[in-house]
Amino acid sequence: MPARAFILAAGFGTRLRPLTHHRPKPLVPVCGVTVLEQALRLCAQHGIHSAVVNAHHLSGQIEAFCDAYRGMDIHVQVELPEILGTGGGLQRARPRLDETFAVVNGDVLCDGDLGALLAACERPGVEASMLLRRSDDAQVHGIVALDDQGRVARLTSLAHIPGVEPVAEDTHFTGIHALRRSALAPLSEGFACIVRSAYVALIPQGRVVGLMHPGTWLDVGNPEVYLEANRAVMDGAIDLPLDPWTRAAHGVRVVAGQPVAVGDATRCEIGAGAVLQAPCWIGHGAVVERGARLGPYTVVGAGARVGNGARLRDTVVWDGRAVAAGASLDHCVVHDGGTLQLDGSARP
Repeated sequence: MPARAFILAAGFGTRLRPLTHHRPKPLVPVCGVTVLEQALRLCAQHGIHSAVVNAHHLSGQIEAFCDAYRGMDIHVQVELPEILGTGGGLQRARPRLDETFAVVNGDVLCDGDLGALLAACERPGVEASMLLRRSDDAQVHGIVALDDQGRVARLTSLAHIPGVEPVAEDTHFTGIHALRRSALAPLSEGFACIVRSAYVALIPQGRVVGLMHPGTWLDVGNPEVYLEANRAVMDGAIDLPLDPWTRAAHGVRVVAGQPVAVGDATRCEIGAGAVLQAPCWIGHGAVVERGARLGPYTVVGAGARVGNGARLRDTVVWDGRAVAAGASLDHCVVHDGGTLQLDGSARP
């Protein structure tokens, strides 16, 4: 069937290094659930059950994940030896795409309304719809602003509708949008940016609209923000298509200011004298040995092991990783390539 979504998963993961030396950014877990799975779940929430996922850096891992994923028809478009960019990737996928389709970033946590974006593209004269977000730091991301008719009147410094002023300039593009397939017409084969090609051509014609997004949006852009994302999920501060607490084997979360046990401790192994301080999240098959202390803000992935007497605070341990007995980790990520110690300046 024609794909109703294109999921961008072909980046280099440069800003998230060293976490991405051994796995692609979309497969980085936030409280045990990969960012790519959250993107796929977002699609499913809005009735989208077919997608093209592009891949470049460590593409074999993306392919393996999508092959094993159930509930969606997924085609993985591997872009090798060269990456094609957001526009070039869409152009290559064009024969597989539906007449209107959503584009979702596979490295951003968001609960945007894809159905509304797709519906906006059905309006006469509209070729694309962009999900926008109001933010005090919109200038950092690049101002994308609407006029009083809901059209995108300004796209950073790249394009604008002549003679039309935006109603506000505190909004930016979330990277999530929907397009008609005809919007790809300006693109040629090879590397291209969809914003600098199709949108630069369409916005002066008033053929792009914007929808405001009041909900969750978090670009897991660097290791510090990655830890922040895990904290935000454990705090319940952001809504996600898939609630990671439903995937926990065991843990303790905070509800109405009180610690509440989650899951079933028999799904993991908690040693005698181990202490779990809320919030903490433990995956299936994980082992927390005797006398260990976890939390607050600690994630222990599926199949991971925390040694005797270890102390973990504000730390994420990925699936299958091990923490040595007696270790003391604070503001760390135990990832595929080792342990990353962060400076803790943004710690709660």
